[in-house]
Amino acid sequence: MKKLVTFFIFLLVGGFVGWRYFFYVDFSADCYLRLQPSLLELSAGNIKQAIRILKHAAPAEYVKLCRHVDVINPNLSCGGFGGGCYYARDLGQDRQIDISTAHSNFLGLTAAIIVHETCHAIQHQQGRSLSEAECYELDNEVLKNLVVY
Repeated sequence: MKKLVTFFIFLLVGGFVGWRYFFYVDFSADCYLRLQPSLLELSAGNIKQAIRILKHAAPAEYVKLCRHVDVINPNLSCGGFGGGCYYARDLGQDRQIDISTAHSNFLGLTAAIIVHETCHAIQHQQGRSLSEAECYELDNEVLKNLVVY
């Protein structure tokens, strides 16, 4: 019996840690994102906060994120610290964006980078070429809205 209780407690704690640190879930918006583990972004807290900021300050961009991205990778990528990256993957694979903002003190920058990389994911899913100009326009608009917000 003691082993069963210990196993149940371990399962409960493991489930809580997984839910808290590796998933963003918003049932009301039908938004389910997996956050990969990272040594640089131990809690993925700033990414989750930036997503919440998008939900309220840029709802159209939030919906795009929820519809076009499955996984956010917070590990250091080609964007370096404070940047992001989008690697075109086969369309059958997880739809993933890379966001390396663990050392950013401005959550608005993280939100803008999420919008920028989501823009690239949408371009790829629609079979278009990756246009930096289009994505910079969107992330700049988010930054302007956040200053007003």
